[in-house]
Amino acid sequence: MNFHNPQLYSYLLLFFLVIRFGVPLIRKKIELNQTTRLYGQIRLKSKRWQVFAKSERGRNIYYREEGSGSETTLILAGFHGDEPASFRLVLRLADLLEAEPDLISKPVVLIPVVNPDGLLEYRRTNANSVDINRNFPGANWSASASEAKFSPGSKPASEPETRAVLALIEQYKPARIISIHGYLNMNNYDGPARELAESMAAVNGYPVTPEVGYSTPGSFGGYAGRKLNIPVVTLELPRLNDEVLWQQNAGALIAAINFNPQN
Repeated sequence: MNFHNPQLYSYLLLFFLVIRFGVPLIRKKIELNQTTRLYGQIRLKSKRWQVFAKSERGRNIYYREEGSGSETTLILAGFHGDEPASFRLVLRLADLLEAEPDLISKPVVLIPVVNPDGLLEYRRTNANSVDINRNFPGANWSASASEAKFSPGSKPASEPETRAVLALIEQYKPARIISIHGYLNMNNYDGPARELAESMAAVNGYPVTPEVGYSTPGSFGGYAGRKLNIPVVTLELPRLNDEVLWQQNAGALIAAINFNPQN
């Protein structure tokens, strides 16, 4: 092949740029359209969804209760708007539990998206450009950030989305919490949650670890797991298609809801 041909070189460069930048943008646009449609249909699909709070821009933060009894599990997703697979996973779990309620023996509260403003703009932060997962009032909250996308806010719990999660914990006093993120491929745990993380790993096969590999001051896991001593597993999804993620994690989430600690 003659790479000294200017016209051929231009075509190859254009092809590379389309593959490198154009295709990801198209995929992102398709995913955003899907996410926007699903969010808009939440209440239309099931009246079991209720509004718990509002985002900075007045969008609904939805929740629903499934199951009965003691030892409530809180399952949250969509802290970061550029991790929409977590949102879709919780919606699908809700559909499954509505169709097959006998799968669980304990109650669960589902929150498919903590940060709807970020979700509907496909961006990590909320409408105030604050990373919700750096805005919790843990002992390690810091006013500084290594990058703008990790902005912790002006003070702990400065954001309405953060305060909504705090109110959920206060209201339900969960026995355990699953916080779903992407895309680090692990069952990351905080507080007394190693056994819970291992029970999920037995199903989804992801590594169990107390560390993500970098500092996370003001994180939700650090706050709820270490400060409140609630078992918290941050389920970090791998970057795979929705069907594979569902096959890997539907059973893991059911196991978390039904979890019976041995120690």
